[in-house]
Amino acid sequence: MRFANPFSPSFGISPPVLAGRRDVLSSFDLVFGSIRSPSYATLLWGLRGVGKTVLLNAVEDRAKAQGWVVVSSAAAGRRGLVDQIASKASSALAVLRDEHEPAPGRVVTGVSIMGTGIQTERLAPGAAGQSAPGLEEAMADLGDLLAERGAGLLVTVDEMHVSEIDEIREFGNVFQLVSRRAGRPVAFVGAALPELEGRLLSGDASTFLQRCVRHEIGNLRPSEAAAALRQPIEEAGGRIGEEALGIAVGASMGQPYLVQLIGSYVWDDAEDLARGVTADEVRRAAADASEQFGRHVHGPVWHRLSDLDKRFLAAMLIDAASSAVTDVGQRWGHGPRSVSTYRRRLLGVGLVSSVGRGRVAFADPTVRQFVEIQAAAEGFTEPPPSPGL
Repeated sequence: MRFANPFSPSFGISPPVLAGRRDVLSSFDLVFGSIRSPSYATLLWGLRGVGKTVLLNAVEDRAKAQGWVVVSSAAAGRRGLVDQIASKASSALAVLRDEHEPAPGRVVTGVSIMGTGIQTERLAPGAAGQSAPGLEEAMADLGDLLAERGAGLLVTVDEMHVSEIDEIREFGNVFQLVSRRAGRPVAFVGAALPELEGRLLSGDASTFLQRCVRHEIGNLRPSEAAAALRQPIEEAGGRIGEEALGIAVGASMGQPYLVQLIGSYVWDDAEDLARGVTADEVRRAAADASEQFGRHVHGPVWHRLSDLDKRFLAAMLIDAASSAVTDVGQRWGHGPRSVSTYRRRLLGVGLVSSVGRGRVAFADPTVRQFVEIQAAAEGFTEPPPSPGL
């Protein structure tokens, strides 16, 4: 009998084992115990597929377990984020006010801006049709009410890299007024791609975000990737030996989403899970998973690049590790000004990272692997036709 596939290779869906994130999650336990924790306003940022949304879900679950109300949202690249947060906070406030003699721990368990509404045990009568207060009033009143109950309010925003700057400023000003300055138990966690740094963290774009504690969410260590693969397989009745596990871990390069893809393919394709997954089965599964990963994670970004962007990346492939931007320019056939322009653009979309003065590297081993395949397929390993932009 084959049990259901235990892996979850879907964006934002929590995996069966959340490996390698204990330290980050522990910092939020301090927040829910004391709003004086510096992590009361936090940014989670990292490349696509590292599990930012999954980690955000885990933080929300921990908040709810402590009796906190969670107002969750996702930026959509247009105005409306502040109004949505205000509306959902107001709805939660109305429900809490209308509860009669609430039993200990009986509170709203979540608010989903992108979903269907408030998650609660009972909808309060008369909550609908009332005039909703503004963001500051709703958050302040909700924070005061929850403080009386020994709880607090957590506001989360996913996809912050597409937020409107003026809305982030507005939210940040209100948040700082109602939380730290007034001493209310109100916390914030946002998640974003690295391009947030260029859009919202530079200059005076958003002093609120600049003050947030930042956690860069990266890939898993080999031992963490191994646990994320082995434990679900064994708990679901399968077996995987050390050789097969080592191949799977190596192929994953520690990338959390790729770990889930490989595990899912292994589970579906293995002939006899109870006897044990073989090394050859893992190799086939890893090849299929890597192809799908590249198509879904790096493909959309690659296809938005110009030919010159792609040639810049192809010119980096000659170097085993990091590349001097002057070397890239010479191979690429462009001068310092062009190199600086395209370097900045590729940093913005999260394909390369700065690793020292005048040096860049692929942001992730999976990026290098994808660029090697695509550059060869599209002919970008050849010298450019002519210098200049």
